[in-house]
Amino acid sequence: MGGETAVDGFEPEALAAAGLVMAPGDLPYPAMPTPAYHPVVAANWRLDRAFIVAAPGYFTGPRPLDWMNALLVRDGRTWMSLVPGEMESQMPHLAAARGTVVVCGLGMGVMAYAVSARTAVERLVVVEKDPEVVAMFHEFAGFEAWPQRAKIEIVEADAREVRVDGVDFLYADIWPCYRMDCMVPDMQAIQGNIKAPRCGYWGQELDMVDRARAKGVAFEDFGAAHVCDFIAETGLPLIGLEEPRYPELCRRAAANPAIGAKRRPVARD
Repeated sequence: MGGETAVDGFEPEALAAAGLVMAPGDLPYPAMPTPAYHPVVAANWRLDRAFIVAAPGYFTGPRPLDWMNALLVRDGRTWMSLVPGEMESQMPHLAAARGTVVVCGLGMGVMAYAVSARTAVERLVVVEKDPEVVAMFHEFAGFEAWPQRAKIEIVEADAREVRVDGVDFLYADIWPCYRMDCMVPDMQAIQGNIKAPRCGYWGQELDMVDRARAKGVAFEDFGAAHVCDFIAETGLPLIGLEEPRYPELCRRAAANPAIGAKRRPVARD
C-alpha cells in the first residue's frame, strides 16, 4: 500500500466508533473496522461476546486474536463471528469498494460497517431477505448511531431478484458454506440484474482454483491467466487481479485445511 497505513481511506468518525481487525502483515489489504456490538438475546438468536485466543484465517494459518470476538448464534449454532477466517475473506472486496456499492447479505453487519466507512464509498445498499436478521442487527449493532449511517440503505429482498441502478461495485455473501456449486449461478443472477462494472463474492478464490484444477491445471501452476479464464467463463467482472499477489493468495486459500477441499453440490434456499 505504498506510504499508506492500514486505516487510510476510512472516515475518521467511523474508525473512532469502531473495533478494528488488522490484516496479517503479509496480506496486502486494509484493516476492517467493525461495529461496537451489544449483547442481545431473542427467541432463536443471541449475540455473544467472547475472547478467543487463536483461530485460523482464510489466507493464513492459525493466528492469535487481539480483539474481542462477537458471535451471532442461531438455534445454538454459531452462525457468524469475527474470527480471522471470516474477516480475511472479506478484505479483498473491502479494498475494492468505491462509489455506489451493493452488499448482498447483512449477517452481523461487518461489511456494511467497513464498506460504508470508506471515504471512497458514497452510497451503500445492503440487501437482506430475512426480516428477523434485519431486526436483530438494529439491536446488536447500534445501527442508527453509526457515524456513516446516512450513506446506508437496507433493502429487504432476495438478492437474486433485486435491482439497483448506477452501481459501481457489487459484493455478495449469502451462502452458509464455502465451495457451494450454487454460488456462481446465484452470482450470475444477481449481477445480471445489477450489472455492476466490478463485482466479487465470498469464497470466489476457492472456486477459481477448483475450476482450474478440474481442467487438469496443476495446483502450483495456477496463475493470473486462470483467474482471467474464470472471469471469461462465468461472465462476472470479478475483482482480484488489482493485487499482483492475488493468484498466490487464491492458492493459499484453496489449500487451507481449515476450509476443507470438499465441494457442496447443493442449492441455497
